[in-house]
Amino acid sequence: MNEKTVAIIRLAIPLYAFLNATLLAMGYDPLPFESEKVDAAVTGMIGVIGLIAAWWKNNNVTPEAQGMQKALDDKKAYNKLKDI
Repeated sequence: MNEKTVAIIRLAIPLYAFLNATLLAMGYDPLPFESEKVDAAVTGMIGVIGLIAAWWKNNNVTPEAQGMQKALDDKKAYNKLKDI
């Protein structure tokens, strides 16, 4: 997977948790659980884990950020070759 796809997936997880929580608040049951408490707990855990992952990782979504990451990677590769 390329970096942009991974970044979008990491950002989609908290969005999914938010939408699921919104549906629960409106009275819908989007996940097939028997107990509302279990459903709320799973949704909360998905949201917390997704939020931590989204903010912990470096999400280079914009073309500018991807270009800067490529420049940084190229510089690291150049320095590694120069040291050999």
